[in-house]
Amino acid sequence: MPRVRVGDVDLYYREAGSGAPLLLVHGLGGSSLDWEHQLAYFAARYRVLAPDLRGFGDSARGRGALSVRAHVADIAGFLDAMKVTRCRLIGHSMGGAVAQQFALEQPQRVERMVIANSVPSFRPRSPRHHLEFLYRLVVMAVLGPARLAEIGARRSFPDPAQAAQRARAVARGARNSRRNYLAALQALSTWSVIERLDELQMPVLVAASEHDYFGHDETVMFAHALPRARLHLFKGAHHGLPGEQPAAFNAVVERFFDAPPPARRKATA
Repeated sequence: MPRVRVGDVDLYYREAGSGAPLLLVHGLGGSSLDWEHQLAYFAARYRVLAPDLRGFGDSARGRGALSVRAHVADIAGFLDAMKVTRCRLIGHSMGGAVAQQFALEQPQRVERMVIANSVPSFRPRSPRHHLEFLYRLVVMAVLGPARLAEIGARRSFPDPAQAAQRARAVARGARNSRRNYLAALQALSTWSVIERLDELQMPVLVAASEHDYFGHDETVMFAHALPRARLHLFKGAHHGLPGEQPAAFNAVVERFFDAPPPARRKATA
């Protein structure tokens, strides 16, 4: 697995294929391994790049914070090191937050963007939001990464036929650092770009799951607030959409990449 120096850390990454660049950004507690189905699929047409964010996977934490903005700075440095000036971008969960923030800070570098299982604010705003953060905080702090990974895998891959997917998710999640996960979770809980969604002028696909942590109304409002967005709801899917329904997810993303850009509309709050 190759690595590249970005700031004070070596970021490990996976790369496959050739052609126009496609950047994949994983979620909280994940790594580039979460994109195994997308790396294999999109390599036929794209140069696919999937880094391990600092503090996760095989990338060290370094001296910096594990905030969304810190990850954005790393992504910018990573693309510079890869000599990529402009790319298509897919972000999952926390990676969706990183993708949105990156697109706001460097819009000239994002041609199209896919936000999967994510929203424009992770600040808890409802009892359900508070419970989601509290459960992660308590389980990780008290029981540790292996137990949190086991619970998360059962929620993301509940079908008995998904035993292999659950096992992979547990093994990967158990490698997380308790300290790094909690620091990233705390930073994520203060992040929001709701007031800036009208600045995201590039075409955006909001990929939502029927049984995600985020409610249907949240994702509909998110898509409607973007000037050039499409929304696709994946029936029966949970929070681990790219790994749970890879064939369906990849096909929808590919159609979005190939389709004419959505017409601009006035964004709604």
